[in-house]
Amino acid sequence: MVRKLLIGIILILGLFCLGCDVSAEPDAYEPEVSDEQEEFASQGAPEETLNDILADDIAAGYLILVNKSHGLDRNYKPDDLAGIRYFAADRSAEGRFMRASAAGAFHSLVEEGAAQGIDIVMTTAFRSFGFQETLYNNYVANHGQAAADRFSAKPGFSEHQTGLAVDVSAASVGYRLTRDFANTKEGRWIAENAHLFGFILRYPEGMEEFTGYMFEPWHLRFVGKTAAKYIFENNLILEDFLRLTEEEMEE
Repeated sequence: MVRKLLIGIILILGLFCLGCDVSAEPDAYEPEVSDEQEEFASQGAPEETLNDILADDIAAGYLILVNKSHGLDRNYKPDDLAGIRYFAADRSAEGRFMRASAAGAFHSLVEEGAAQGIDIVMTTAFRSFGFQETLYNNYVANHGQAAADRFSAKPGFSEHQTGLAVDVSAASVGYRLTRDFANTKEGRWIAENAHLFGFILRYPEGMEEFTGYMFEPWHLRFVGKTAAKYIFENNLILEDFLRLTEEEMEE
């Protein structure tokens, strides 16, 4: 009797469970998420700005602007000047210096060029206020002020005083500073590769109206690799690039 009763109970339970998915796992746990958490998650990581990327170079002063409207104190002189190893021997020894980082970058540029059969040397780099004053006055005396102002900066307004500018040349043009340099294999190599080492052609062809100076294929300015790459790839001058960074800061 008891056995029959047990069998009956089992049959009833079996009928009750017909259609049940006995293999189903319990629902996964879903934690509650606040509205604030969802909003933060949807934003993702903040996008790095151009000024963020350039922070170290800006702090180091590599992006200082010196032109006909922005000058330097007559006593300004970088405190980290280092000697240049590759120079034209017939030029003043006083100008064979650049800021240490710029000097290292210039050495790398010259050495990579040499590995590719390109012979580059500097003719002048750092110039003190007094050096520039003598140079400018001589140009004015020989060419007149209007002409001199197209290719020479007044004292206190020369990039060379920053220790970040260097004039380069090659044996193919007798180590002169001439626009003919642009058409030499050395000049073409410089134009195509200087940015890889943190340098830009500061006074490009056709930009005199904006830079204030005629085309100078020999005048390189160190700005750091990030800025140089951006300027090169976007065909900018330094003034335009710095304007972009200022506009970004104002947004």
